[in-house]
Amino acid sequence: MKKAILVTLAVGGALAFLLAILLFLFPNHTANWDTDPVRLNVPQGCSYDALLDSLDAHQVVLRKAPVALVFNLEARVLGLDKHVRPGSYLVPRNMELLALVRKLRNGQQDPIRLTIGKFRLPQDLNAYLNKKLMHDDFDVPLASFHLVLPDTYEFYWTVTPEQFMERMEKEYAKFWEVKRSEKGAPSHSLSLQEIIILASIVEEETNHGPEKGLVASVYLNRLKRGMPLQADPTVKYAVATSCSPSQGELTAQQAEGFAIKRILHKHLATESPFNTYLHPGLPPAPICLPSKATIEAVLNAPQTDYLYFCASPAMDGTHRFAATLAEHNANAAAFHRALNARGIR
Repeated sequence: MKKAILVTLAVGGALAFLLAILLFLFPNHTANWDTDPVRLNVPQGCSYDALLDSLDAHQVVLRKAPVALVFNLEARVLGLDKHVRPGSYLVPRNMELLALVRKLRNGQQDPIRLTIGKFRLPQDLNAYLNKKLMHDDFDVPLASFHLVLPDTYEFYWTVTPEQFMERMEKEYAKFWEVKRSEKGAPSHSLSLQEIIILASIVEEETNHGPEKGLVASVYLNRLKRGMPLQADPTVKYAVATSCSPSQGELTAQQAEGFAIKRILHKHLATESPFNTYLHPGLPPAPICLPSKATIEAVLNAPQTDYLYFCASPAMDGTHRFAATLAEHNANAAAFHRALNARGIR
């Protein structure tokens, strides 16, 4: 027993002496590259040898450079060679090797920024998450799609699909808690999910911020009167999602459906629960992820008597609003003349 202790102490002393020599002879820091910090992604199950390859490929610690001897010795002393932790790590220039070894050994990750925008389909969101994060089995279902609020978030690269949705649910709850404290209950009787669904239609109807509240008011008025929404973006969504499977990344057929510039009678006949020309009320789920600003526009929609709106013949992204069908038909005729003049079919 005493002999084993003496051997251990001797080996440890020898390693410490060797490390001291290496630190004296060779630099004890990462490469002095002339760029921003290097982002090093270490996947689940990464071996120590693969980690060295990655450090070399990113020019953090070159395998053939003398500094690699120092890194290797420090890594073995601290046990990094046996405990490579998955994660995403930022490595600044001139970082001390010992600090780098400890960072990797302890799994001290640096979060990444995820910008979630106006995804139209859950599979688009899933494909984005699978590309940006370590796990490649994200599968946000349509039933939970409305819980994801577009924004920029910080996540650890190793976040699991379950942890991601837990975070989204908390962000969703926090958002609505703030809205309630600011304004109390909305003036209409829509549920939170229905507000998101309506906001998704408004999001697809216009990019012109000042008009979003007016567009929302039209649809709210139609809902109150029991009129069909007849929202063209829901027809595009119906066409796009009926022409190909709902799994996988956006297909060429789906992209073509979303790119429709002119709604024709054949499009209006597309059978889908999302087609608000055929089915009353709101669609069963959002047709995209609406921005928080658009949700605000729905919550703050002005009281109007508008029941119709049509794109302006100026083709500048604005709309003309109408309270009567006769007025709307005149607006629509002017718009269709503009489409014909531009050869848009």
